[in-house]
Amino acid sequence: MRYLIVFAFLLAAPTAFAQYVVRNGGYVVSCRNQVPLALEVAEAQAQGLTMDYSPARSFQAKVSDLIGRMRPVNQEKAAKYTRWLQQWPKQVRWHARIEMTGPNDQGAIQLKPGCRMRIAIVQTNESRFGFQEYAIDSLLWQSLDEDQKAALVMHEFIYRDILEENPDSNSSWVRHINTRIHSLDFQFRDRRAFTDLINSF
Repeated sequence: MRYLIVFAFLLAAPTAFAQYVVRNGGYVVSCRNQVPLALEVAEAQAQGLTMDYSPARSFQAKVSDLIGRMRPVNQEKAAKYTRWLQQWPKQVRWHARIEMTGPNDQGAIQLKPGCRMRIAIVQTNESRFGFQEYAIDSLLWQSLDEDQKAALVMHEFIYRDILEENPDSNSSWVRHINTRIHSLDFQFRDRRAFTDLINSF
């Protein structure tokens, strides 16, 4: 009987692990004949908000520029994100044969005909499991431009930061923060609100 219980646990454990991990997915909106958009970018467009992308050419340099926007108001957080960006290449795991799925953590955006939600990145958070990995849908990733890649990487870093304190968080608040980091208008118009936002997680 003891071995039967152990066997049942081993069968259940990968499923439970997967159900937790996929909660932390980075979503994109994928439409026919269009470049896929990170979900927060699609939400910002739907709300008429401005997204100010970095002029850098690679997504890594764009992420570095986005981190730089945080540095004047929180140097410690910016240093942490810079360290995570340096670790990024060693922590990525590419997946090309299956489409990643997860529960509804998508918000209330209205999709147009021919569009659907897809998960580009699934994060395994080290604060809960003792190691950090980012599983990426390699085919979907290749279809993204550098701005969308940067937005997704920044999404995962903000999420990782929040998960360290609250492992049961979902990504709606993460997308809100990421959108504001992408908005120079918001940062320059209300510096105190931006400072409070960055220091809130």
